[in-house]
Amino acid sequence: MWRLARRSLDLNSPYSYLMLEEYFGDTCAVAERDGGMVGFVTGFRPFDHPETLFIWQIAVDPSTQGMGVASDLLDHLVDQPRVPRLRYVEATVTPSNEQSIGLFRSFARRWNTECVEDVLFADSDFPDDITDDHEAEVRFRIGAL
Repeated sequence: MWRLARRSLDLNSPYSYLMLEEYFGDTCAVAERDGGMVGFVTGFRPFDHPETLFIWQIAVDPSTQGMGVASDLLDHLVDQPRVPRLRYVEATVTPSNEQSIGLFRSFARRWNTECVEDVLFADSDFPDDITDDHEAEVRFRIGAL
């Protein structure tokens, strides 16, 4: 997952991907083609909101972008019996990330449910001394499923 993420996402440490897989395996999934990983989704259920699945990251190999891999991963994860009593999906997306915005809005349409968008973290919430200015993070709350 780390190798795929480093091509296009805010990269976390390799350790974090191993920990997500080990401790949150029920809320993570990978997509494979021809024996190789072409996409993944990582998420977790917040302890104080167990009816919610928070999507941490979704990555798709450039060779398979636009082929519905991310949509399939989300649908697969939400439709699993190993994620019981799931009512909401949440994620945060920066305003310039048009692909992810489209992904979550289309997910809500496919599941015939509401998608509420609100700013969770303003750009001013991020440290001034980071290399790049960080955009706001808009929370997408999708449901009830």
